[in-house]
Amino acid sequence: MAARKLHTIEKRMIPASDRDIRVLILRPTESARPQENTPGILWLHGGGHLHGMYQKILLSHARFLVEKHGAVVVAPEYRTAFEKPFPADLEDCYAALLFLKVHADELGINDAQIMVGGESAGGGLTVATCLLARDLGEVNVAFQMPLYPMLDDRETASSRDNHAPVWNTRTNRFAWKHYLRDLGGTTPPSYAAPARETNYARLPPAYTYVGTAEPFY
Repeated sequence: MAARKLHTIEKRMIPASDRDIRVLILRPTESARPQENTPGILWLHGGGHLHGMYQKILLSHARFLVEKHGAVVVAPEYRTAFEKPFPADLEDCYAALLFLKVHADELGINDAQIMVGGESAGGGLTVATCLLARDLGEVNVAFQMPLYPMLDDRETASSRDNHAPVWNTRTNRFAWKHYLRDLGGTTPPSYAAPARETNYARLPPAYTYVGTAEPFY
């Protein structure tokens, strides 16, 4: 017997700061959709700010938030540092957050239950997007889930001499160098490296985890 499909996928172009960007919209099937209070989730893919992986959302935690919990997920194809460095990707992510808010009725979500989540670079962008949303006051984010997040360009005792097989000290340095290259060596703002933020007031509650073998630990 074939497995019952628990989600639908829609591709759409939405306006961002200076161009249109592509988003994937994942919805639960009608049989799985709750009747009310459906949460809307902005999910930001990983890739170390270097690689575009938004289509792999079906392999990420986002798929299970749709299928098991009836959420609606919007996943933007934000620009990578190879295309354009900071703040291009943050601008794209925030545009997708505004889309989620403005189109809440169309998407069938409760705009008081908007969550932002992501993995790796997407985890860092999760926090940066929540910081920007707090400071601009246009969207009230209820919850954030930055998973094994890329938060800090500064090295620590646990990130130096890291030789993990997927992401290590060498790749981490390379990624931050390209991501921050337009800053000319100046101290990055907290939107670029959220661990540099000093004021965490009025940010949404967060759930996170990180593996001890990672340079992010």
